Amino acid sequence: MKFLGEYLRENVLTLPKKTLRLVELPRHDGQLKIEKDLFGWKLYYNRPGRKTQYFLECKTEEEARYLLVFMGSLLTEIYIPKDIEYLKKILPELEKLKKRIAEVLEFNLRGVLNRKIREQVTREVYMEVTK
Repeated sequence: MKFLGEYLRENVLTLPKKTLRLVELPRHDGQLKIEKDLFGWKLYYNRPGRKTQYFLECKTEEEARYLLVFMGSLLTEIYIPKDIEYLKKILPELEKLKKRIAEVLEFNLRGVLNRKIREQVTREVYMEVTK
């Protein structure tokens, strides 16, 4: 099984820089949702210690889903392919990798009741798989 970082390097970072767009990923507290509005798609999140919802504007649903995959990792910025068809092509595999990571974490952390320890282990795992 490939890790997220390896898949990203092979399928996104090998593209020419002019076909990529750099997006800064904000810190969040884990509450993420995608919604369509009149002007496009928005990825809603809460900042740590804040009750106000913030959002990232996305051009397409696929772009929002792509960002959602990497919002859980500790990356501060991510490259997004500008080509929507290419993004549609790579997105299912990325979501499958993210789902598999979440399943493994959930299985191995189900006995850990301390929230801080669970969050720390989750952060460390995501740091490792996005290298």
